[in-house]
Amino acid sequence: MRHCLGSLLVVALALCAQRASAFLDPPYVTPANPTSADMISVNIHGGLCDAIVGLDGYPQITQQGNTIRVLFFSVHYDDPEFCDLGVGTATMSIGSYPAGSYMLQVERRYMTVLGPWAQETLGVIPLTVSGAPTQPPIEAPALSIAGFVSLLLVLIVAARLAFRPHNG
Repeated sequence: MRHCLGSLLVVALALCAQRASAFLDPPYVTPANPTSADMISVNIHGGLCDAIVGLDGYPQITQQGNTIRVLFFSVHYDDPEFCDLGVGTATMSIGSYPAGSYMLQVERRYMTVLGPWAQETLGVIPLTVSGAPTQPPIEAPALSIAGFVSLLLVLIVAARLAFRPHNG
């Protein structure tokens, strides 16, 4: 009887639970290993009740020393009735930077139901920008025709020596 009451309680609580629908995953940078010649972008996956949206004046990018702060404009709904924003990844270019180590602080700003702005940090990303890209590797043959013929002759001689009859 006690087991049945516990199971009934679990089922009742599961039926009353609302699904979690507001989410923004931690931001990430592309390319993963940027150089000073690369255009760097911040990517944020999210949806349903939360979304990063494009608005004039955003993203706001400021730099103080090696700290780069990126502020995005977003939409956030607390009421599940309005959670129809879809799911996707917002990708926003933030520019290119000289070689060095940086801390990238990613934040978002949105308006609350009562009117004041809310602002929160989505993530702090260590960012290392390397110097200009190196030349791509040049293909070089590992063995020339003369090298291939020499190797073939050595293998033939070695095979004949290995399989010759022994006089004993």
